[in-house]
Amino acid sequence: LAVVVACTAPPPSVATPSPSPEGDVLAVTVLLDLSGPRAAVGTEQRSAMELWRDQRQQTGARPEARLTFIDLAGSEARLLVELRRAAVESRADAVVIGAPVTYTDLLGRAIDLAAMPVLFTLPLDVADPVTRPGGRWAFALAPPLERVAAAAINDATDREALSPALVLARAARPGDRDAAAIADEMGRRGRDPFTEVVLEGATVPPVVRSALSVLRSVHCTATAVACAAVASEARSLGAPTFFYLPYLTTPTEVDDRPDLASRSVWPASRAIIAAEPATAARRRFLADHAQRHGPASSHAAAAFDALALLALAAASGGADDPARSRAAMEGITMPLIATTYSFSSQDHSGSDPEDLAFVQWTAGAVTYALPAIYGTGIPTPTPSPSPSPSPSPSP
Repeated sequence: LAVVVACTAPPPSVATPSPSPEGDVLAVTVLLDLSGPRAAVGTEQRSAMELWRDQRQQTGARPEARLTFIDLAGSEARLLVELRRAAVESRADAVVIGAPVTYTDLLGRAIDLAAMPVLFTLPLDVADPVTRPGGRWAFALAPPLERVAAAAINDATDREALSPALVLARAARPGDRDAAAIADEMGRRGRDPFTEVVLEGATVPPVVRSALSVLRSVHCTATAVACAAVASEARSLGAPTFFYLPYLTTPTEVDDRPDLASRSVWPASRAIIAAEPATAARRRFLADHAQRHGPASSHAAAAFDALALLALAAASGGADDPARSRAAMEGITMPLIATTYSFSSQDHSGSDPEDLAFVQWTAGAVTYALPAIYGTGIPTPTPSPSPSPSPSPSP
């Protein structure tokens, strides 16, 4: 009898995340870098999500959104911990990840175990997460890094600034995903990769200082502080070096650094350009964001869209049914703020490639930055004029 019982007893149960107990509440855990070098990126996204929540509350739309913001502080290890906590302890209905991450198999398995929609608002190092572990739950709202890198190389070619060039990285590879994507793109084109130099703080390495006079461009994937220090050095040397900044650039970072603003462009959603034709919803977002927080970035727009997408999916599938919400997400094709999204069961990289553009900061606004061959490009950077001599020293 003991043998029979042993053979017919059910296998040990495995704990699985339970959906939110409140069917009319959309519980979203948002994982951001709210401290550390990328705090500006996380803070802008949080502000945009709070703006979305406030606008939604004004309309009385359902389901109600309950947002929980978690600071990852740049730790991908903490990301895994917080992802599990969101599923098991917080009983979230969805997760939004707005921090730079490497989409590893380990992360994919964690997403699979969480078993709920996970939206990424920043570029991923995979073309489409649907092809990777956990991909059935993962949705990419921003263009993949390989598309961003290809656009940068194309733009530099059009400006006749492709070479000689350097990559000024924030960390040695493989720690810098943006630098790795640029190297991979050069390899796909049969070109030697650019020399990479790691920037730390606001110190300009001697090798960079000595090269500025001959460099046509630099791809600066480091922090804005580090990139600005090199731009200031280029100005003092009278060097025409052109700067490509990363997708994570925020307008406020450039606004505070005029030497960098005068000679740099960065890839972004064309939707953040005020002069771009826009829907009523996009105009309202840009106006409200500018009034509260200043000009919006691409990732602020994507963070706003992430909640709109989740709310649309929840309205169709039910906030407390992750599988139905995922299926509803896969049926969405519509314009929102950052881009026109189009998802399916085979395509979880939803941004429209046509919405990726290069922008610049000019006269207090984000504007197009097209190469001169298109007729509306920005000029080759020139040294800023020195102040007029004064008969007495400045105080």
